[in-house]
Parts: sequence; C-alpha cells; structure tokens
Amino acid sequence: MTDGTVTISVGRHQLAATVFGEGMPAVVIEPSFGGAAEDWEKIARTLAEETTVITYDRAPYGASSAARDARTPHDIAADLDGLLRELGVTGPLVLVGHSAGGIYVRAYAAAHLDRVAGMVLVESSHEGQRPVLDPLRSRRNRLDTALVIPSIIRESRAGRRGGDRRSIIREWRTFCRVTDAAPALLPGGLGDRPLIVLTCAPGPPAVPDRVHRAWHDLHDDLTRLSANSRHLVSDSPDHYLNFGDPDLVIAAIRAVVRCARSGARLEEVAGVSDAD
Repeated sequence: MTDGTVTISVGRHQLAATVFGEGMPAVVIEPSFGGAAEDWEKIARTLAEETTVITYDRAPYGASSAARDARTPHDIAADLDGLLRELGVTGPLVLVGHSAGGIYVRAYAAAHLDRVAGMVLVESSHEGQRPVLDPLRSRRNRLDTALVIPSIIRESRAGRRGGDRRSIIREWRTFCRVTDAAPALLPGGLGDRPLIVLTCAPGPPAVPDRVHRAWHDLHDDLTRLSANSRHLVSDSPDHYLNFGDPDLVIAAIRAVVRCARSGARLEEVAGVSDAD
C-alpha cells in the first residue's frame, strides 16, 4: 500500500483519508473532538517507516462532508469500518484514539473485536467522566463548558476545522451524553491485546490538581480493558500530546505494533513502564 489521499463515499458521508507506508498491523488514528487528520501527519509519517498508517477526517471536519447522523460512537465506528473496507484494509488494526477519539475507537473495537490487534489511548475521554470530573471542576471551567456551543457558533470555518456548525454541535451534545453512560467496551474486553494509555502531566492552571488526579484515575480504569496494558504519564501537560510529546506517542504506538506482531507482552518491550 502506498501513500495517497482519497475521498471515499461511506453511507451518507464523504470521508477524506490518507494512507502512509505499508505493512501490518495497520495503525488507524481517530482524532479528538474538533481535531483533524493533519494534526497527526508528522507522527503518521514517522510510523509509516515500519507499517501502514491511516489518518482520516471524521465527518464533518477537514475535507470530509457534513455529518448526517446523530454522531454517536456507533455511527462514527460504522463510518470508520466502511472507510477501511473501501480502502481495502482488511488485516489487523492498531487503533489510536485521542480524547473523544478514545471513546470512538473503543466503540469500533466492541463491534469489530476480531479486527483489533492492539490499542493506544492518548489523553482519552472516559464514558464515566462527567459524574466524576464535573463536581471537581472550577467555576471558570464549568462556565467554559457551558459556553462550548456559543463558541462553536462564533468560530470561523477555519477555527471549526472546516466543519459546519450543526454537525459539530450535534457531536458535542452526543459526546456530553456518552460521557455519562455505560461503556461500549467492558473491562477485559480486549483480552490480552496490547494496550497503552497515555496521560498528560499536571500543570495547566485551568486544571486543578484534584481534577488531574481524577483524570489519572479514570485512565487507570481504562487499563483494565486488557490484561496486557501499561499506563504512561507524559512530562508534558498538553492535552494534545501529539504536539506536546510526540516522541512518547510514537514510542507507545510502536510498542503496541511490535507486540501485536510478535505476541510479546508489553513488559518485555524496552522503554515501556507503568505510570507512577
């Protein structure tokens, strides 16, 4: 498989995707809420030195079409499945989910576990986070959350990463519901497939220490998805670890790819150790 960007019809959507490199398992990257494929291009090109990497713009971002569904994790997982089939990617997958993308790749894994060889969750959202985090947030942070929809309405198209307002607002409202709901993938759901969970360092003044500790604990909970997992904490406080600590993100994905190929456990891979 060679590099190239294509636009593919999947159900009612047009999805723009780029394929880098060749080899299996293929790494598939699901961006954050409001994120786009271009945010992951440098990481994808580095990883493509040893395997296939697929980045794509989830509807409605980037060059993809407006969203014409409820933007539930099930809807997004179905789009991703259709995209991969149209690309001819039928082999094993290492799923990488950033922030809200973590929920979406877990929904994909729940529906297509036979396709999944491993997973990396980068500053991932958690389906149970709202009742845990909301009571701990500062008044300013609660106000910022309440103003997300007005902010989307005011943003320029460039600020919205090309997305139309209606689609983004629909995704936000659905995201708020699913972060206070039952998870699609239960503890142990990945069996012993390699899983690495990445958490940012504490630091931003807008995030009180109590919130970061709870966030860290939620990520500890995500490690229970697999009997072969590691939880790593970055030195960077940036939620966008693809920018703040790309070397850690690359190392984690490489470790999972290599374990998926060899059948080794993560503790046998150099440089992969648990969080403090």
